[in-house]
Amino acid sequence: MRRPIFIFAVFCFCFSPFHLMSVPARADFNGAIMAYDHGKFDPARTEFLNLAHRGHAGAEFMLGAMYFYGKGVRRDDTIAAIWFHKAAIKGNPSGQLAFGSLHIRGLGVRQNLVKAYGWLTIAANHAIPGLQQQAVALRYEATRLMQPGEITDAQRWASSFEARTAGLTRE
Repeated sequence: MRRPIFIFAVFCFCFSPFHLMSVPARADFNGAIMAYDHGKFDPARTEFLNLAHRGHAGAEFMLGAMYFYGKGVRRDDTIAAIWFHKAAIKGNPSGQLAFGSLHIRGLGVRQNLVKAYGWLTIAANHAIPGLQQQAVALRYEATRLMQPGEITDAQRWASSFEARTAGLTRE
């Protein structure tokens, strides 16, 4: 199940938020994605780290994916969860999907179905085809294990969520 989440997440991220980035950041990110796609993980990681330190949510998501899959780094669910969380709180739909899915099974985080449901609801609310369907399917998986009060708590939290700004500036 890990591979489909990543494919949908990368696809959806790559085609939705570019209009929010400055031209240099977009070019740097595109270059890092190309390096990653060609298996050049060290240069990709270096560029993703540079962008992440400037608050780039897409780069944070990609660092999470690199750690989750062990691409160019030692596989580590906990570090992946940290990067996914950084992307998620900035409003990155792929980061929200990934971070929510980690909470269902407790990969890199403590299992928390309320957080899983909340993050997956937020991801689904972006209405990005593919990503939305994945988020809804995973959220359904979580609801089968939850009590009605937990679902209500998760819905309340998701409805009050406000993304933080990335802090990326035009150079």
